[in-house]
Amino acid sequence: MAVAAVGLIALSAVAGAPARTAAHLPPSALMPNTFAFSDRLHGVLGTGWQGCENHAFHCRPAGTISVTSNGGKTWNVVVRTTRPVMEARFFHDAYSVRLDDGQVLWSDSAARKWHRVSGSLSFKGYCPKRWAAGISAETVDTNIQRPWSVCSGVPGAGNVAKAVYRGTKRVAFTPFSAHGGSGGISVYGYPVGIAGNGGSFGIIWESRGTLYISRDGGHRWHALPKVAKPELDFGDWADTSYPEGTGDVLLQRAAGDGESWRLIETTDAGRTWRVVHRWHERL
Repeated sequence: MAVAAVGLIALSAVAGAPARTAAHLPPSALMPNTFAFSDRLHGVLGTGWQGCENHAFHCRPAGTISVTSNGGKTWNVVVRTTRPVMEARFFHDAYSVRLDDGQVLWSDSAARKWHRVSGSLSFKGYCPKRWAAGISAETVDTNIQRPWSVCSGVPGAGNVAKAVYRGTKRVAFTPFSAHGGSGGISVYGYPVGIAGNGGSFGIIWESRGTLYISRDGGHRWHALPKVAKPELDFGDWADTSYPEGTGDVLLQRAAGDGESWRLIETTDAGRTWRVVHRWHERL
């Protein structure tokens, strides 16, 4: 991706206007999709509705980028976008986000001014042929470290074969038959993505399934069904930041009166978790 700015986002920056928290945005921009932290306190959040081309949903295809300086407890909007913000990362002292139409925006570590950039931004990890690649939320310097990837086979009845790669080396594997695998990942649930920086701590989030964490570079994974309850909580995004062992996860849950999201954080490599922010969208 070329990181040459080609123009400030026209008519969307709200710098200088009174700060508004994400919880007070209009419904068309309330849905949190993605986030990235540069450290435990500082990060960005991307929002926006998907599927707005279907007029039955009564929403418009727009989004926002917000910033936090207190670990995600509060978020202040700095940019409004004409498309939903779907994916975010922090790499080499800069933030990058991808909109649902493929457009890429870039900002420095302050995350106050955002620019369009040329090129594409890929969040797909490495997977061998005939395997589907999930989201790889972290970008590491491949000259120094091996990136994390999560792969899935052909799904069936809530189950699917899964594999985890560091670089091009498979470090964990669960075949569809659940025999002959290694790594501790169940066939139940569909993996969505994986997050892990250059250290040993990693997170896998799933739809229908649960959360998994690893403390040894991806060789062994531990399920957290009490943190992300199967069939109730659906993983939307995860991010690991510094110091090592710090991570955040965005979980979505449907309820009778709408949908809710909660941002949860661990600072001890997944042993304990706490909720740092909640969103709720009423029907």
